[in-house]
Amino acid sequence: MTGDKVKFLVGYDGGELSERAAELAAGKLATRGGGILYLVYVVDWSEFEVMSVEELAVRHSQQMEQLETAEEEIIAPAKKRLAREGVEIKSFVQVGHAADVITSLAEEENVEQVFLGHKGKGLLAKIGLGSVAYGVLQKAKVPVTVVP
Repeated sequence: MTGDKVKFLVGYDGGELSERAAELAAGKLATRGGGILYLVYVVDWSEFEVMSVEELAVRHSQQMEQLETAEEEIIAPAKKRLAREGVEIKSFVQVGHAADVITSLAEEENVEQVFLGHKGKGLLAKIGLGSVAYGVLQKAKVPVTVVP
C-alpha cells in the first residue's frame, strides 16, 4: 500500500469480544505507524419477515432510534478508548445484514484487513464461529482476524 494509509475495519457492537478485536486492530495500526480504523456497527435487518405497513413503520422508527443510540452510546465512547497516536477512527452505523455490510464496506474503503469478535451459537459455535464471522469469512476479499 505505497503512499496510502493502512486501513483496518472492525465489526463493532460494543461487546467484550468486539472491544478486544478493536483494541487489537488499533494496536496493530499504531505499531505500523498509524492509519485509519473503521468501526462498523450494524442494526440487523431481515427482509424475510412478513409485516404489515404499520409494523414496518414501527420497525423503521425503532431502527432509527437504534442507529442514533449506537452512535452516541457505543461508537463515540469507543472512539475515545481506541485513540492512538496516528490512528484516525471513522465510524459507520447502518441497518442491514452484518456480514454483507462489513464485507461491502471493506471493499469500498479498500481496507487491508477485517477484525471481528464472535458470539457463536448453535452449530457454528461448535466450530468456533458466530454467523456474522462465518459470513464475513465466506465473503471477504481481504484477510479476516476473528478474535476469541
